[in-house]
Amino acid sequence: MAQTNYNNDGLSAEYKALNTFSDLIIQKIEALSSSDNWQQPWFTEGSLSWPKNTSGRPYNGQNALMLTLHCEKEGYKIPRFCTFDAIQRMDAEKKDLPKILVKKGEKSFPIFLTTFTCVNRDTKDKIPWENYKKLSDDDKKQYNVYPRQHVFRVFAVEQTNMKEVRPELYAKFEAECKGRRPDAEGERFVFEPLDRMIRDKSWICPIKPTYGNDAYFSISRNEIIVPEPRQFADGESFAGTCFHEMTHSLGTEEYFDRLKPTTFGSDIYATEELVSELSAAMVCMRYGMTKNLKADSASYLKSWLDSLHESPQFLKTLLGDVKKSSGFICRHIDTIQQQIDAERAESVAAKMPAVAEPQVAYCDAVASKGYEPVYYSSLAYLQMPSDCREFERMLDKGDYEGILREASEYDFGDAPDLEETYRSPTQNPGDDLLIEDSNYAVVYNPRVGGTFEVFRKYTESEIRASLIRYGLPDYPTMDVRNLESDMRQERRQQEVSASRSGFHR
Repeated sequence: MAQTNYNNDGLSAEYKALNTFSDLIIQKIEALSSSDNWQQPWFTEGSLSWPKNTSGRPYNGQNALMLTLHCEKEGYKIPRFCTFDAIQRMDAEKKDLPKILVKKGEKSFPIFLTTFTCVNRDTKDKIPWENYKKLSDDDKKQYNVYPRQHVFRVFAVEQTNMKEVRPELYAKFEAECKGRRPDAEGERFVFEPLDRMIRDKSWICPIKPTYGNDAYFSISRNEIIVPEPRQFADGESFAGTCFHEMTHSLGTEEYFDRLKPTTFGSDIYATEELVSELSAAMVCMRYGMTKNLKADSASYLKSWLDSLHESPQFLKTLLGDVKKSSGFICRHIDTIQQQIDAERAESVAAKMPAVAEPQVAYCDAVASKGYEPVYYSSLAYLQMPSDCREFERMLDKGDYEGILREASEYDFGDAPDLEETYRSPTQNPGDDLLIEDSNYAVVYNPRVGGTFEVFRKYTESEIRASLIRYGLPDYPTMDVRNLESDMRQERRQQEVSASRSGFHR
């Protein structure tokens, strides 16, 4: 690895993490290059699911990639991770049970969190990153964008004594992390979102299965050519090849601007191949498929190793490109899957008895009462000094309105995270609700060096709508679980009422 001069301004943690990441990828590529079989899988087949924290929240692409390689190296079979502070929070919630402790001698692993502060050059007003991305190119010029890279340290649950002191929790994680395989119709592989994407030409360019031996993205014709599915050994190989070429298609100037005028076999082209290989591997893992090293990429193994040995900056750029490309593809697939799920739900609903919608009945009841319960959904849990510094400064000054303005910077307009949604914002011993308005709430806990948690407030009807649209998540809070139970009871009552009125089969 290249030598780095560490200092105390916060950069050393980032470079140390990059060195750790480089070592992992180097070891993986060396293992691939030492094999005579170029069709080796990037990740151990069937052994790992997508890495998540102990609350069930998935890690992003670059963190998921590194945590997966970390699991493979250390032999972890349960890709669930938590910070040291998260372990203490679990203990605070279960005072009557033995404490979960990190085993003696275990070392943490770094993950990245990047935030963006967008500041208007003239007014100095801030806007959320998601809002900034929607601006026109001219409007964006009015803002300065400041990225902040944060490093957190996490432990795998297998590095703790959870198996001994909380066997039921450990068993639950273990069951959830068993290998998941794609759908199948008989012996035929089925991944409907990709099939529909090709059929409807809904990717950013046409994907054309064509009989032959070539798979490539044509910049001049703006199209992807892949062999027909029947030419592959299995459907997963076909899907992995499609995802590889789809990553190339995202390298154009219109999207992520990676593809430059270059010749086949150059260092730039080799880097693009590594981005496409890793992005395709991440997408495959996300949906339970195996991605093997592409035969055409084998010739670039030495080039990849040389670049990784040379500079951590190469890896930083690489991870950013993999994160953006794999995330873009996954979001596109998820959108199509949502359409498929909606069509199936409509088909099922069409066959069901006509009953009043519980959500409509609930809204009528709220209107008659004149009020509606409020839920608090966590946007961010801040524990590192660099993350908390701005909140602490405003807290010392008594600037509570400033705290609320800062809280809004963490709101990217996402749907509520039902695994982190509560009726009360204070959930742990020592929690203190600093301030709230109609949209946000900020909780401070002076323990363990001081932590801040930012919440977005939602009405109960909004949480109900999210449950109807997305369903109950794997690890809902008790408050959300109770609400979903109420909704099922309301639906049963509606069905009974409809049946008594003669609306039945």
